[in-house]
Amino acid sequence: MNLSRILGRGTAGLGVALVIAGCDSGGSSERRLVSRYYGATDSMGTAPTHVSITRTAAPIDLVENSAAAMSMTQPGIFFSINDSGNEPLLFALDTTGRGRGVWRVTNANNVDWEAASIGPCAAAASAWCVYIGDVGDNEALHRSRKIYRGAEPRAMEPGDSHLDSIAAARLTFEYPNGPQDVEAMYVARNADVFLIAKRPRLNPARKPLPALVYRLPAGAWNEKGRVVAELVDSLPIVPGSAPFRVITDAALSPDAKHLAVRTYMQLFVFDVDSATGRVNRGVPPAVCNLLTVDEIQGEGVTWAGSTGRFVFTTEGQRAPIALADCPLPP
Repeated sequence: MNLSRILGRGTAGLGVALVIAGCDSGGSSERRLVSRYYGATDSMGTAPTHVSITRTAAPIDLVENSAAAMSMTQPGIFFSINDSGNEPLLFALDTTGRGRGVWRVTNANNVDWEAASIGPCAAAASAWCVYIGDVGDNEALHRSRKIYRGAEPRAMEPGDSHLDSIAAARLTFEYPNGPQDVEAMYVARNADVFLIAKRPRLNPARKPLPALVYRLPAGAWNEKGRVVAELVDSLPIVPGSAPFRVITDAALSPDAKHLAVRTYMQLFVFDVDSATGRVNRGVPPAVCNLLTVDEIQGEGVTWAGSTGRFVFTTEGQRAPIALADCPLPP
């Protein structure tokens, strides 16, 4: 949707427009309008430094790059997925933009894949798994959602185009307060899965409220049937309080001390408990302004190390990836 049309509707209309349409325009004039609007409401945060934009040679099947999850054992390798309605495929890329493999995820369907994370395969496990969240729900219609978990595959050599497969376990769950649209998921070192709601929700006075955080304990994978996620927290990110402030991805740092949560235009970095993955509410987040990263539709974030260098992905066939430094919390 054209940003100038959105801004003309005011903040109430903005929230509705974001819920219905999302973001599909990235022109420089519209970015100036975003910056001007933020300047009248709140700061967008610190500008990133050492920004590097890299064109990709990703597989042509990766058309809606909706997530980014950095490997814990293969330096410079991260995994991504397609958005809704595509084949259940897992893609690997490296930070130079080269495709490093494609795998069909067996025992899985891509209804609305929106999130991916690397985490322990189980509590106290030494092996690492890829978690894929079939958790998108634009219209908040799905009573239950699914997460798939499979052993992290080894990246292929650049240019290797053969299709392999990985087997996945499936966890079916629902939220305690009705359907939620989610695009941000991360896995703590104790193998608990956290999900962060994407879209605006309003109080009785029609004011937007902070984003809700849900948890699925590691033991949920051993339960039979559908499990209920636990509402455990909210974040000081208020979807709908400014243009394009809806949550599109999250990533835990390799040392498990910080959590990155992104919107279309900002990155919030939180201090977290490294054992449980819970956000430390006593430490304010660091905020980074992603306007200068110049993404078409910023969707994914992952860590290129633990010191504040990040990889950002955007939708589009063979869309570029960006690397940039953003501050960590004090």
